[in-house]
Amino acid sequence: MRTLLISPILLAVGLLFFSKPIVAEEESLYSQLNKAVIRLEHSEQILLEGADNVYGLGTAFFVHSAGQLFVVTAGHIPKDAMKNHYDMHARVQVKNEKTGNNEVISLKLPTSRWLHHPQEDVDVAAMRLGKIVERKPTAFRYEPQTSHESSENQLPYVDTEPPTSILVFGFPLDLGFKLSEQRPLGRLGIVAMQTGKKFLKIDDKFTDERAYLIDARIFPGNSGSPIINHSRPLLDPGIELLGIVIATNSALDFAVAEPTSRIRETLDAAKNQDIRGFDCWYHLDPISQ
Repeated sequence: MRTLLISPILLAVGLLFFSKPIVAEEESLYSQLNKAVIRLEHSEQILLEGADNVYGLGTAFFVHSAGQLFVVTAGHIPKDAMKNHYDMHARVQVKNEKTGNNEVISLKLPTSRWLHHPQEDVDVAAMRLGKIVERKPTAFRYEPQTSHESSENQLPYVDTEPPTSILVFGFPLDLGFKLSEQRPLGRLGIVAMQTGKKFLKIDDKFTDERAYLIDARIFPGNSGSPIINHSRPLLDPGIELLGIVIATNSALDFAVAEPTSRIRETLDAAKNQDIRGFDCWYHLDPISQ
């Protein structure tokens, strides 16, 4: 009978391998997007009553940067809200880190707290949010190039160009059917045009010179939707936030987007926003798993 000799090094490696804890199954991209992408809603009273006639005003999404949490949307949405004298709210899905249960947290988004990109024709707005104990919304991650965690950055330092393949997730105003809970609708497309100068008019105003066109069927209500590069899990650094939807044409055949650089610039400006005394999270509701 042969004797099998195992070297101490191989034995140590084997023990190390088998002693590693079993990693839980990775959460799917769509499950994560249900938490990271939110529908902007109109009335606090309607929201708290849970009425069927709650309607969306647009889409927004979360970005985490240097220990701070932000919500980002197309700038014209809070501008319209301010012009019409109302505030916005959102229902956010999160996991309770203590109990492991899913919850819905209501988020207050007063129009006065939105910070707009300093350049007038850039259609991006952001708001810095406070933390909530034992709950952490899923978010895209922005780490500046100077950060020691820049390798985890998901907002590219160079804007995308045609013909990049993209996914867009947002909340159309009327889907033709009702859902028992909010679910973002995904669309596949490509970055179709980029000229590097002011070339496109919307409502008699030229768009930002960095704006680009995407070939994807976009619906009213998708303003503020994040544009991502492919369908890997959101927490994977390979996922990149490539832009934000700001407008669509009447035939719904293409859309206009602001690039990632404009999102980063808005976030950099919002990092110093004072959140003292502002409690943005409230009204916790358990939901089914």
